[in-house]
Amino acid sequence: MKEIFVSYSTVDQAQAETVRNVLEKNGLSCWMAPRDIPGGSNYTKEIPTAIRNCKIFLLILSDNAQNSQWVLKELDAAVNNGKVILPFMLEDCALNDEFNFLLTGAQRYSAYQKKAEAMETLIARIRGILDAEPAKVVPPEAAPEVAPKPAEKKEESKTVVDIFCEAKCPACGSDDLREMKNKVKCQNATEFLTKLLIPLMSVVTMLLLGTVSSFFIPYDRIDLLFLVFAAGLVGGGFWGAAIARNKIKRSRLRKGFSSAFYRCNRCQKKFDHLTPLDN
Repeated sequence: MKEIFVSYSTVDQAQAETVRNVLEKNGLSCWMAPRDIPGGSNYTKEIPTAIRNCKIFLLILSDNAQNSQWVLKELDAAVNNGKVILPFMLEDCALNDEFNFLLTGAQRYSAYQKKAEAMETLIARIRGILDAEPAKVVPPEAAPEVAPKPAEKKEESKTVVDIFCEAKCPACGSDDLREMKNKVKCQNATEFLTKLLIPLMSVVTMLLLGTVSSFFIPYDRIDLLFLVFAAGLVGGGFWGAAIARNKIKRSRLRKGFSSAFYRCNRCQKKFDHLTPLDN
């Protein structure tokens, strides 16, 4: 049984999957269509069952969601089943009469302002709801005798919010990190292959510009074609470098480490890729 039912508009599917991935990285099980609907199954049967069996109804709220009849039906079913409803707002949208009525008293989480903070607050709220659920009572005659175990110190689970690419300084906790440009060094074969985007983009851009320009440059000014090739080669190189650097940065942040070299604008300390960040 999945703990969280994720309701969303298909227009917002990419952002809804992002939120679901963050929740599942933090050990929270999610039910989300169409991923969790078996092939050949009936949506009108699977969705009400999933809502009835879930513990928390997570609404990915936006104007698109308010215009979706499926989302409205799912929200109404969640209200009728007495589920805890957590609206996660993708944008600053005014609620229409139907959603305003159904969401009366529900605490909203504004992801359009500070995404990482909103996600951390949401995860903490979900964990608080799940931890507060009463344990099932086992009848005395059915309860087996088990020797008491020594009390173990429960480690606090770390919240992982790296999807939004917002990290905090390990020294002072500030989120005002600045990437030090042109200092990305490859650390493994994957990153080296990513760097190959630089010559690839250079060649592709050069050929595209040269091909297009050849139709417009007169024959008596064919020398201009070499300038176009040179401009495409240089421009494509810068373009490829920017793409490669961004891909490496995102890859390292997903693994919990800083990308390339960072400097905190508050405490002025620098961190390399081996320094774990509190995402």
